[in-house]
Amino acid sequence: MDPTAASAKPVANKEVPKTGKPKPAAQDTGTEVMLAVERTVWEAWRVHDAKKLADLTASDISFINAFGSYLATKADALKDWSGAGCDVKQVGFTDAARTMLSPTVGILTFTATANGTCYGQVPPPIWGTSIYVKEGDTWKWTFCINTPARR
Repeated sequence: MDPTAASAKPVANKEVPKTGKPKPAAQDTGTEVMLAVERTVWEAWRVHDAKKLADLTASDISFINAFGSYLATKADALKDWSGAGCDVKQVGFTDAARTMLSPTVGILTFTATANGTCYGQVPPPIWGTSIYVKEGDTWKWTFCINTPARR
């Protein structure tokens, strides 16, 4: 038998089920860790908990929200996030992925939803990009840009 003939046989792709659609990629542990911090940041924002937000974030942060507002400092962000501008009942996340820039700096991308209102508007679904820095054994949120998702 010709040894090349065996290699010419098609090999079934175990990642594609019979539906023909690829299986979603499983999230790695590092992504889950950063996403857990992101969820906690959003939950603290949702309930206007400035102290928890201060604990979850690095000493130097900035933020661009889905409405285009830029919050340049931690003081600006904490004032805005703990104020009465948003009344959100629930937040949700999908499609999270992490990219490491170094052992102590990582980027988390995700899609988020917020059920409620902010400044009289219903927040659109969001494509979020958050940057995290590791302080000791703890990931701290340091920057994020939230872009309205257009599908």
